[in-house]
Amino acid sequence: MRGPCEIIASLDLPAATGVLQVGASNGQEIGYFLNHGISHAALIEPLDGPFAVLRERCAGFAGFLPVQALCGSRDGDVVEFHVSTNNGESSSMLKPRRHLTDYPFVGFQGAVSMQTFTLDRILAAIANQRPDIAQAIDLLFMDVQGAELRVLQGANTVLHQVNYLYTEVGVGGGYEGAAPVEDIIAFLRTYDFRLHELEMNREGWGNAMFIKRRFG
Repeated sequence: MRGPCEIIASLDLPAATGVLQVGASNGQEIGYFLNHGISHAALIEPLDGPFAVLRERCAGFAGFLPVQALCGSRDGDVVEFHVSTNNGESSSMLKPRRHLTDYPFVGFQGAVSMQTFTLDRILAAIANQRPDIAQAIDLLFMDVQGAELRVLQGANTVLHQVNYLYTEVGVGGGYEGAAPVEDIIAFLRTYDFRLHELEMNREGWGNAMFIKRRFG
């Protein structure tokens, strides 16, 4: 599937100016954002190891802010965050289920207790510290391993602000309690988002691009 910037360009829509990324891992998308003219970004990652690399990669770019936090539907919930062996890329606040058989080469090395923060609270903190970044954000980019709906439920202000949303989605069952893509589509409809593009692999995972309906 095409990335969000290619999709936006193909529709002749205004280019994204700022990104709020949830599940940024070690910052592997930073080059992609820069190559597409995005000069402002807040990149969120909860795990210490990947976050240390992310922070280092952001150091040379004044408009890129690393944020260490775990996003959830409410502030202050304490959850068990299940840590994967593939540099944390498959880690989730949800317990792995079918993921264990679909991707047997990815293990989980236990869980750590973490406190959740809503995206709205994080955006408010960013606005206080770096208003230039907060004001530029119009693309939400997510990879949260089955917890998409939980993150979105804590993002009322964010969803009213952004015009574009690019997220990993699934048919459900990969992790315990993971919301299927149709639930995410229904939830985002209340914020005037429409599904523009969706691609799934045979394991039932893929990426979806949502765009505000006012763009047609």
